[in-house]
Amino acid sequence: MGLRQFISSINSIMRNRHIHRGRGLLRHLQWQLFKAFDRFPFEQSLSESRIVARHRRCSVSALIYSQGLYDYNNMKLLQLLLQDGGVFLDIGANIGSFTLVASEVERGLVVAVEPHPETFKMLACNVEINRRTNVRLFNVAVGCQDGSVLMTDVGGSPINHIVQNEGADTVRVPCSRIDTLCRQHNFVPRVVKVDVEGFEHDVLIGFGSLLESVDVLMIEMNGLSERRSVGFKETDSFLKRHWLIGPLECNFDGRTLTPSSPGQSEDVLYVSRSFVRSAPSRGLCVRLGN
Repeated sequence: MGLRQFISSINSIMRNRHIHRGRGLLRHLQWQLFKAFDRFPFEQSLSESRIVARHRRCSVSALIYSQGLYDYNNMKLLQLLLQDGGVFLDIGANIGSFTLVASEVERGLVVAVEPHPETFKMLACNVEINRRTNVRLFNVAVGCQDGSVLMTDVGGSPINHIVQNEGADTVRVPCSRIDTLCRQHNFVPRVVKVDVEGFEHDVLIGFGSLLESVDVLMIEMNGLSERRSVGFKETDSFLKRHWLIGPLECNFDGRTLTPSSPGQSEDVLYVSRSFVRSAPSRGLCVRLGN
């Protein structure tokens, strides 16, 4: 682990008021020992699920080990939104942390999309060991057009991403637009998570008119898109042109969604106008500011 990532992990633990911070720091140090002595794989718990930490490079497994529900507010909100059913689309599902948390709500249908072949195997294994029957898995990239794309191919890494040039450490994978995938497999997502290492804008274009059917969008905005695709301003404008309101952040314990603040550690949210109107019936309050 690089110094920057180590410091980022420490900051994440210290900002998470839903865990015992001292215990979180201790478990993070234990993780470093596991890495040093390559004590993998091993099984750990996440919410009411089991998930396998298979590789020392998997920072998602590290987050789970030190914090459990590392995105507490969004994960708990997701479970609340699925109580009455509906489809959750997990784009960039990785090893399945959000997929498993969502699939604990039996009335919901979870559609998990993960393009990297080895990571997909880990995802499928984690779904299998939990015997979840409300999950559909797709080993495909998603973007603005159907076809195929090149990805980096680093074993165990949670941040493999699309690249333009083929090399010894790349792999070609199939790619689909979301509207194509939905039409072929007959589902319409209501809640969506997008974590695609900087290519969010291409994914959103691939929704086509289906984007207007989304009630809640959880989207990673970590600055990578500025280097790899188009930046936050363009993505924000695109979403607002499709009548989505944001960026927001969730305080789940307070049951409120408010404009996101600088340094927000969880994925930001965009919501539909119909969701804002229906939020009180779910026990939620959406405060949009002035």
